[in-house]
Amino acid sequence: MSALQEVLTVLLGAESEAKRIVEDAKTESAGVVKTTQEVFIPDRESKMASAREQAKSLMANALTSAQTEAKQILDLGREERERVNRRFEENVDTVVAAVLAETVDKILSGGA
Repeated sequence: MSALQEVLTVLLGAESEAKRIVEDAKTESAGVVKTTQEVFIPDRESKMASAREQAKSLMANALTSAQTEAKQILDLGREERERVNRRFEENVDTVVAAVLAETVDKILSGGA
């Protein structure tokens, strides 16, 4: 029976050693995870802050471009309106005279 007791003692010792190895591995694993987080979280936060700043810059540039384009469109519209008004002012007398002459001709010829 002493051999059986010896085998049981060895097995119990092996079980205890296995439990200790598992606990050491868990502790080491937790340390690696913590170290990794300590290294990568600030880097990730830095990259996120940089991405936010780039997005703000892009939005500011887009807004500026849109405002510039809107101003140009308004200026072109104003110029076109002024051009149409000038052409109207230049041609209104001629058009009125032609319409008046046509109307007078119709009246005189008895067509009205």
